[in-house]
Amino acid sequence: MDAKQNAQETVHAYQQTLIDLSHRIHDHPELGFAEEQASRWITEVLADAGLQVEVGICDLPTAFRARAGNGPFHLAICAEYDALPKIGHACGHNLMAAMAVGAG
Repeated sequence: MDAKQNAQETVHAYQQTLIDLSHRIHDHPELGFAEEQASRWITEVLADAGLQVEVGICDLPTAFRARAGNGPFHLAICAEYDALPKIGHACGHNLMAAMAVGAG
């Protein structure tokens, strides 16, 4: 199987998990630096997918790093998952988070 087909099949297998994650984050908005539930939900999905997850990095309890593979090539995917005061996830950070998890 080629890499593109493998990626498509993997994303398809996680499709409902990613949609559910986006909806769960949207339904439970948390302001910046207080995204405790969202951070936990995201890291659980990544860990369940086999990534090595390190939580509480950079002196931020809601920040994390997820790693897969090894070698000299490194790729970083950054995403926000906080909500805005009084309007929740109108900014789409719930979608950004789910897409970043899917890319991971």
